[in-house]
Amino acid sequence: MTVVVHQPAPLPTALASLPAAPAMLSGRETEVSRVLSALRPVVSGQPDPDYSGSGPAAADPDQDAFPPVLVASIGGLAGVGKTALALTAGHAATEAGYFDGSLFIDLHGYDESPVQVGQALEAFLRALGVEVFPEAVEERAALYRTELTALANQGRRLLIVADNASSADQVRLLLPGDGVHRLLITSRHTLATLNARLLDLGVLKPQAAVALLHHALLMADPTDRRVTEASTTLEELASLCGCLPLALHISAALLIMEPCQTIAELNAELATAQSRLSFLDDGERAVRASFDLSYRRLSPDRAALFRLMALNPGPDIGLSAAAVLADIPPQEARIVLRSLVQAHLLDCVSQRWSMHDLVRDYASELAHSISNPPQHISVDGAGQEAAAEQGHRQRRLLEHYAATAVSACARLGVQAASPAPDDFADQNEALAWLDNERANLTGSVAAAADTGHHDIAVNLPVVLYDYLTWRGYYDDLISVTTIACRIAHQSGALAAEAGAWNNLGIALSEASRYEEAFRAFDRALDLFTSLKDDNERGKVLNGLGSALRESGKPAEALRAHQEAVAIQRITGDLREQAASLNNLSLTHQELEHHTEACTAAEEAASLFQRLGDKADEASALCTMAFALQAQGKKEESRVACGRALIASRAAGNPLIEAATLMTCSQLEDLAPQQQIKYLLQAEAACERANAAELQATALSGIGIALVTAGERDQATIYFGRAQRLFEELGLTEQAAEVGKGIAALQS
Repeated sequence: MTVVVHQPAPLPTALASLPAAPAMLSGRETEVSRVLSALRPVVSGQPDPDYSGSGPAAADPDQDAFPPVLVASIGGLAGVGKTALALTAGHAATEAGYFDGSLFIDLHGYDESPVQVGQALEAFLRALGVEVFPEAVEERAALYRTELTALANQGRRLLIVADNASSADQVRLLLPGDGVHRLLITSRHTLATLNARLLDLGVLKPQAAVALLHHALLMADPTDRRVTEASTTLEELASLCGCLPLALHISAALLIMEPCQTIAELNAELATAQSRLSFLDDGERAVRASFDLSYRRLSPDRAALFRLMALNPGPDIGLSAAAVLADIPPQEARIVLRSLVQAHLLDCVSQRWSMHDLVRDYASELAHSISNPPQHISVDGAGQEAAAEQGHRQRRLLEHYAATAVSACARLGVQAASPAPDDFADQNEALAWLDNERANLTGSVAAAADTGHHDIAVNLPVVLYDYLTWRGYYDDLISVTTIACRIAHQSGALAAEAGAWNNLGIALSEASRYEEAFRAFDRALDLFTSLKDDNERGKVLNGLGSALRESGKPAEALRAHQEAVAIQRITGDLREQAASLNNLSLTHQELEHHTEACTAAEEAASLFQRLGDKADEASALCTMAFALQAQGKKEESRVACGRALIASRAAGNPLIEAATLMTCSQLEDLAPQQQIKYLLQAEAACERANAAELQATALSGIGIALVTAGERDQATIYFGRAQRLFEELGLTEQAAEVGKGIAALQS
C-alpha cells in the first residue's frame, strides 16, 4: 500500500470547477431557496451567524424548517432540470460566501459506461492537489476525507457536486467526513438511503414554461418578433412539451434553427406528429434518448410493468388494476410501482399512479413495438409470445374494470347483478371507486372497441349508464354510448344496438341536443319494431316523449307518452308504466290538463312505492305536488312535497335529494324563510353530490329569496358565491346574470 504524507497545499484553482449556471432558471425560485437552505454552513450545530443576514438563502421564508445537512439530493425525471437547479444553487451559495471552492463531477450514471467510484475519487483527489494515491477504492475514500478535513481545519469550505448519479452506492464514498463541506447530488432516482435532504423536482408550471421559451428565443435573437406576437401559441407549445424543460429547450432550438417558421406551425407539426418523441430532437439533445437511459436501468419485471402501464385506458391507475396488469399479487405490485416512482418514471398521489405525458408516449411506443414490430424485423417465437401475453394482459385489465363496475353499480341500487361478498362495503365505497376510476371506465370502452373486445365495448356502457346519470356526466354517457352503437352495429347485435340508441337518445336529451336525440330515438324505434319487442319500444316512446316536451312540442309528446303507457299496461312492466305515467303527468301539466296530470302522477307514485323505488317515487310526488298546486290544492301540494322529501332522503342519492328540495322550494305561496331553508339544504346536498352547476343555481336562488325577505347584505354574499362558481364552471352567461343581481343590490 502506498501512503502519501504531505502538507496541505494552497487552495488550487481546480477547486473552482463548478460549470456555469444557466442564464435563466425559470420557475424554480422555491427550489433554489430550499437547496440553499440545505447547503447553509453550520457552526457548533447551529447555522453560521455570519450568513444569517445575506445571501439567497435568506429568501426562504421556511428556512428554519429545513436545517442545513451534510448531503442534499435533487431527484427527478430525465430532462426536468436537475443539473440546472444544482448549478444555479451552487453558484448562488458560493457568491453568498457559503463556500471557498467547489468540486464537480458528472457521474454519467445512466450511460452504458458510468463513472466508477474509484474514478470519481481519483478525479477529486487530483483536484485537491494529490498526485499519488492508493489503488484500493476504500483507501482512496479515506485519503479524500483526510484532504477535506485538512481544508476544514484551515477554515475552508467546499461544495461538492456529484451530477447524474444512478444510485446511492455510486456516491456513498464521496460523502465528506465532517460537517463543514457539503455534497449536492442529482439523480433520476430518489436516493432515500443516503440520510440526505431530498428534493424531488417536478415539471414547470405553465407560466414558467412559457417564460423559459420566451427567454430562450430572445436570448438567441432579441428582435425575434414571434415571441411578442404569440403568447397563446407559446402556451400551447409549452403544453405540447408537457412543461418538461428538456423538451422546451429542444423546441426553442428548433424555432431558432428555422427563423421563418411560426410558433403556430411548430405546434401543428408537434401536435400531428406520429411521434412527439421523434420530433423533439434538435440534433444534440433528444427526449427519447434521455428516456432510453432511464429505461435501460430497469430490471425486467419493472420494465415490463412500465410498458404495460401505457395500456391503462385512463390517466392514472390504482393498485388492484396495476396488479392485474402485472399478473402479480397487489403487495408485489406495490413494490414494483414504488421502484418506478423512485426512478421518477411514475408519479404517485393518493395511491394513484400516473405518468408524465411524454413518458406515457414513450411507454406506449415500447408497448406498441412489441405488439406491432416494424415490418423489416422478423418476429421469432419469443416475440410472438410476448405480443400475445401483452394482449392478454390488456384484455384482463378491461375485464377487471368491467366486472368491478358491475359490482359497484349494484351498490347504487340499480338493476345490475348482485355484488360478490366484500366487493364494496356500502354505497359510499362503491361511489368512491366509480369516481376514482371514471376516466379508466369510460376509456375502457374506447380501448375495447379499438382492440377488438367488442363484448366489453357494447356491455360496459350499459353498466355505466346508471352511474353516469346518477352523477349527471352526460357528456361521458354520450361518448361511450356512441361507441356502443357503432360496435353493436358492426357486430350485428341488433337488440344491443337498439338499446344503445335508446340510451344515447336519453343522454342527448339531457344535454339539450334534441335534434340528435330524435334521430337516436327513431333509430331505436325502427330496430325494436323489427325485433317485435313492444316492451322496449314503449321505453323508447317514453324517452322520445320527454325529449319532445322539453324541446317545446307538448302535443307530440302527449301522443308518445300515451302510446308508451298503453304498451306498458299490456306488457305488464310496472316500472316502465310508472315512468311513462310520471312523464305523461308532466306533459298534461304543460298543456294545462290539471285533472289528468294529478291522476297520472298519483298512479306513478303509487307504482314506484310498490316497487320500492324511492328516487323515482320522490320524482313522481314532486310532479304530483305541482299538479295539485295548479288545481289550487295548496295544502295537499305541500303534503305531497313533504312525502317527496322523505322518499328522496331514503333513496340515499344527494343529487336526488337536492333536486327534490329545489323543486319544493318553487312551490307558490311558500314563505321566504321556508324557501331559504329548502335551498340551503339543497345547496349542501349539491356539494355532497359534486353537482357544481346545480349548487350555483341553488346559491342564486338563496340570494333571490333573501332579497324577498329583505336581507340584502346576506343576499349579496350568496349571489357572490353563485357568481364565482358559475365563472369557475365557465358558465359566463349565468355568471353575468347573477352579476346583474349584485349590481342592482349595490345601486
